[in-house]
Amino acid sequence: YKQTHNNNNNNNNSNKMSLLWWNTTMFLLSIIVLLQQPLETNAKAILGIDLGSNFMKVALVQRSAPLEIVTNMHSKRKTEQMVMFDRGTRLYGADAKALLARKPQVTPTHMSVMLGRSDQHTNVQVLTERHNPIKPYYNETRHGLAMEVVKDSLTFTPEELVAMVLEHAKLFTTAFGVAETSIKDCVLTVPAFATQLERKALLDAAAMADFNVLALLEENTAAALHFGIDRIDDEPYTVVFYNMGASGLQVSVVKFHSYDHKDSKFGKSRKVGGFEVLGKAWDSTLGGNAFDQRIVQFLADSFNAKWSQHPEKDVRNYAKPMMKMRMEANKIKHVLSANNEMPIYMDSVHDDISLQTSLSRTQLKELCKDLLDRAAAPITSALQHANVTLAEVDAIELIGGGMRVPLVQDEIKKALAAEESKLVLGMHINSDESMALGAAFHGANISTAFKVRQVGLTDMSPFAIQISLSNMAVMTEGGLFGIGKKEEVPEETPGEEPWGKKATVFKTSTKLGVKKTIAFTHDKDVTCAVSYQESDLLPEGTEMSLENYNISGVAKFAKEMSDKGLGKPKVSLQFELSSSGITKLTKAEAAVEEIIMVEEEVEVNATETNETEDAAADDAADANAAANADNETAPATDEEATANATTEDNATATTNETKKEDEKKQKKKTIKVEREKKKVHKRALDVTIFSVGKIRPTTPELLEESKSKLQYLTLKDKERLMLEEARNKVESYIYHIKGKMNDEEDINKVSTEEQREAVITLANDAEDWLYGDGYSADLPTTEAKYTELSTPGEAILFRLKELTARPAAFSALRQKLTKIEDLMTKWETTMPQVSAEERTEVLGHVEDIRKWISDKEEAQGALAPHEDPVVVSAEIPTQTKRIESLVSRLSRKPKPKPVVNETKTTSSNSTDGNETETTTATEEEKKEEAKEEGEETTTTTDAKEEGEEKKEEAKEEATEEEGNKEATTDEEKIGEEL
Repeated sequence: YKQTHNNNNNNNNSNKMSLLWWNTTMFLLSIIVLLQQPLETNAKAILGIDLGSNFMKVALVQRSAPLEIVTNMHSKRKTEQMVMFDRGTRLYGADAKALLARKPQVTPTHMSVMLGRSDQHTNVQVLTERHNPIKPYYNETRHGLAMEVVKDSLTFTPEELVAMVLEHAKLFTTAFGVAETSIKDCVLTVPAFATQLERKALLDAAAMADFNVLALLEENTAAALHFGIDRIDDEPYTVVFYNMGASGLQVSVVKFHSYDHKDSKFGKSRKVGGFEVLGKAWDSTLGGNAFDQRIVQFLADSFNAKWSQHPEKDVRNYAKPMMKMRMEANKIKHVLSANNEMPIYMDSVHDDISLQTSLSRTQLKELCKDLLDRAAAPITSALQHANVTLAEVDAIELIGGGMRVPLVQDEIKKALAAEESKLVLGMHINSDESMALGAAFHGANISTAFKVRQVGLTDMSPFAIQISLSNMAVMTEGGLFGIGKKEEVPEETPGEEPWGKKATVFKTSTKLGVKKTIAFTHDKDVTCAVSYQESDLLPEGTEMSLENYNISGVAKFAKEMSDKGLGKPKVSLQFELSSSGITKLTKAEAAVEEIIMVEEEVEVNATETNETEDAAADDAADANAAANADNETAPATDEEATANATTEDNATATTNETKKEDEKKQKKKTIKVEREKKKVHKRALDVTIFSVGKIRPTTPELLEESKSKLQYLTLKDKERLMLEEARNKVESYIYHIKGKMNDEEDINKVSTEEQREAVITLANDAEDWLYGDGYSADLPTTEAKYTELSTPGEAILFRLKELTARPAAFSALRQKLTKIEDLMTKWETTMPQVSAEERTEVLGHVEDIRKWISDKEEAQGALAPHEDPVVVSAEIPTQTKRIESLVSRLSRKPKPKPVVNETKTTSSNSTDGNETETTTATEEEKKEEAKEEGEETTTTTDAKEEGEEKKEEAKEEATEEEGNKEATTDEEKIGEEL
């Protein structure tokens, strides 16, 4: 019993240890999972990019991280929107701006202003008036603008240049700490006056940069979203957002409110915030650059007055001095925003002539008087568009960099005072970054990869969109021998005007994200032209045509229906005004209705008496007439209704008892009748998209061509960076090896005078080469020069390092061997399961290693210090790998289990129940007793086996029921059961 009890305790202890091991393992695994979790959650990121006109801001949203602005390589929160092309090198941001005054002809700026616009567009013309050094021109091949950066060498479209800026945004976002593979999705901001072609051009630029654009969001709408992230207004709250940027002024009237929202179908509704854009207005040429231009004109006039010896010349005709003045004008505007006057001095502006003058805030106000008069007008227009009075406005928020000019703020206050408004100009959000932050949050809101606070957003389109329908031109064979094709319009019936229809699909102020269907009856293929309606809101030079569609399959379908004796098809065109402000045809189908007779089974009432089949047929006919009553042109009279109800089944009972009796007598009968039924024939139509305007979206072929061009430039940039790194590596190693050869104390011990002089000579030759032919050397040549220089130098430095590292490694190896020998001695008593042969094998390996050490030290001692060593320090620790593996295997060898004789206990009660007899015997004794005692012993053995089985059952029951009770309790229970 003691042995059994000990075994139970051992099992319990084993179970406790297993449970403890399991809990510890799970705890460690949970820690590992928690440590790895940020790596997985940060794998998804969305960028909000506000391109602007002068600066680009990038906001980032990712899992388990706050909404934040991405800083660029120079740790700045905004990046200049410019690219410099200098001798095959592309420079961005601050690097390009540092050289802008010296090389303005190769530095395109304000690329986003040219997207999707013609050279006659008002905003593009303004760039030329403001002395932009690179003048865009119309490219007939691409049906858009292009800029010649390097004459007869480099020509880029605005889309390609914007794509380069977006690639740079991706580059410094990667440097910010986001995995490059995660930077794919983004939301881009556009001005409120951006047309569909301008928005599509921005999408093309993003596609060239390998971005997936989740949405386009208007700048003021993005700022309103950032303003309302935490707002839940019980009462409507109306805010006017006044946004003066670098190139334009935008005003939006926004109403904030709250509504009930469910996160899921079965979730609880909760109140969330939202907002709706009520009205918009703008002045697309009134921005910070307009004020800069007035200062530039003042500086140019002042310089021309000083440059009096050349009255026929004008400094405005020279790009470099005008760029210097533009940069100086921006500084002057900033200083006069905080001071009343500023002295101006510009050294060597042009022709070695400097400019010295001054400008006061009063003079600036006079220079910009007409601009200031335009500053408050969009507020009035936006309120009229929104049908809101100034008294109903609760706040006005100023955003954008241009609003920091105090003269602009004074004009706004003056306009508010004229309306007797007590509104205070608010600056509660970051005027530069709110657009980018709002765009990033919008991306997280519409993405399925994030779950953020729900904020409702309703925007609107300021432009009305119409469609024009006409018969589609068909291609016919023509030319010599029928070769070639010519376009013909189907002939119209004589005396009839050409078929055509016009309709307004989306009116002014239509909400974004809606669909509308236009239906008409026609039997020929049609052409659908989508365009803007004439409006004063559209700037001069805006392309009116948006998209054109050839819708085919109508004529073929109409002929099929005509052969069946049916009428003309009804054509349905479904248009969508997406949340990005882009109109497109999403569905086109034709349908024809046909009336057919179908046979149906109808249940009618029948009496218990056998009526004639004609009466049943009359009932069925009456039922059919009642079912189709809605298709009749005139209602039935009372007399007709009475006539149709003459049968006994439909008679009206005078009392309830009579009605119940009649119902009991009635029976149901099923008959077949013919009924009219509508059958609709539908056909999906084929749609082909094409453009006809002067400005057109980028075609797929041109898009791939632009991508290839950008990939080539990116590859060249990488090669340039690698070449610069190789040159820096050669240059730094020259100074490094010279210093080591001259200043290192122990260098003489591991090298000869000839070796040191050879290395120094190589370094001097490499220095002469680097500052001579090395300027034009390619990457393989530069890397070969580094290898030539570093090979002998590194050999000497390696021997110098081994001078101390090798003895230390030998010493550490001897100490390890001593520890192994001590361990084998200890195992003689502590680990008897490890045999003497196994310990002898380990010690044999130890002696082999000691012999190897002696041989290597002897061989190394025979060499001169300046010769290459026979063994290096890195090889020495690896000699014990075999011993370590053997010792590790032996340490896991289990101890042998102790030998215990098996015993059996037999208990028998005496006749009076007070005595207990116990017989214990080994298996061999039992066999001998069985032979001697014969049948009597066999009976006893059977009784013992039966008692043994009962004892085992008692043990199992005791273990299951009692568990971990005290030993005395277990002993009493087992004894009682036995």
